[in-house]
Amino acid sequence: MGRKTGQNAKVEVEVGTVFYAMSALSTVASPAADIRKKFTTSATYLSDREKLQPVVRLDGILSGFVITPGTAVNSIDYSAGKLYIKGTLVSVNAGTITGLIRPTVNGQVHITSLTVDIDGNVNGTLGNAGAAGGERGAAGGVPFLPVDQALIGYLNMIYYDGSSSGGVVITAAEIDSETKERTILPSIEILYHDGGGSNPTNVGAINLASQLPLIHAATAGGPGTDGRNVYASYYDVTFEELPESMDFSFTDDIATIKSKAYRDKYEESSLSTATWSMTGTTYWSKVKDLIDLIKSTKRWVKLFPDADETAFWVGRGVFKANRNVPLDGNLDSAVTIDGSGQLFSKSS
Repeated sequence: MGRKTGQNAKVEVEVGTVFYAMSALSTVASPAADIRKKFTTSATYLSDREKLQPVVRLDGILSGFVITPGTAVNSIDYSAGKLYIKGTLVSVNAGTITGLIRPTVNGQVHITSLTVDIDGNVNGTLGNAGAAGGERGAAGGVPFLPVDQALIGYLNMIYYDGSSSGGVVITAAEIDSETKERTILPSIEILYHDGGGSNPTNVGAINLASQLPLIHAATAGGPGTDGRNVYASYYDVTFEELPESMDFSFTDDIATIKSKAYRDKYEESSLSTATWSMTGTTYWSKVKDLIDLIKSTKRWVKLFPDADETAFWVGRGVFKANRNVPLDGNLDSAVTIDGSGQLFSKSS
C-alpha cells in the first residue's frame, strides 16, 4: 500500500445547533460506580459556545427553608424558599406545620422528614418510632423520602414526661435544618463528549462528584427505589465542511514538569495535562463568510485524513483567524484552533 497524502482530507466545523429543552437525564447502566453518578444526554457533542452551554438542574434547594420552633405545641415554622423539582423552579411562601407526632414510649424518638413537591407543598413524612440510631426506614431511623420531592430538614421528636404522646413546644434541639437536598450538591462536571476513560458513553454527559443515594421511596419504610432527578437543557451541534481549506495540522502534546529537591541525586519528571492545537489555511473571497462566523468562538472541529473514510479526530477549541490580503496572490486566512479539553480519535 502506497503512502497516503492529504489530498482528500476534509475539515468540518460546528456551525449550528439542535436545542433540547429541559428534560430528565438517564443514568448509565454500568459500571456500578457510575450508576446515579453519570447521566447521559441525547447529544453526541454538547456545544460549549457562549450562552449555549448546558443548564443542569438537580432536584434540590436553592435558598431559604430555614426551620424554627413554632409557637403552638408540636409545630414548626419554615421560611420562604426556592428549589428545583424535575427541572422546574418552585417558589414557596413561609408557613407553619402543626400536629407533629412525638413517640409514646420514654427513650424513643420519632423522626419526621420535611420535603417539598413540585406544587410547592411542604409535606411531613413520619418515620417509625424507636430507639435513636435506627437505619433509614427502620424503628428510630429517618424515613425514606417521597419520590420527586426534595428534603428541607428533619424533626427528631423525643418523648417528654407527663404525656403519652406529647403536647409541648418543639425545641431547637429537635430540629435539623442543616440537612437538606441542595441543587448545588453534589457538584457537577460537564463532559462535552464522554469519549475517554475505561467506560465511555460517546455522547455528551453530566458527571456528578458522588452517587445519588436511593433514599426516595413510595413509603417511609422503603425500600429505597429512587435518587433525585437530574434535568438539563442543552444544545447538540451540527457540522459543515470548511471550504477551500488546506495544510491543516495539529499537535497533541503533554508537557514534562521537572523538579529536584535537596539531596536528590537525579531530577524527577511528571506529566502535565495534555493539550492540543490545530492550524491550517483556508481561502476566502467575502468578508461575511464561514470564517467570520466561527472566529473568536469556541466550537467543535473534525479533521478527516480521508473524506472517503470514516475515521477522524474531533475536539473543541477557540477559533482564531488571520486574514491575508496580498498585493499579488490569493486571499487566504491562517486559522488557529486552541484546543479545550481532550482531542478524541474516532473510527466513525
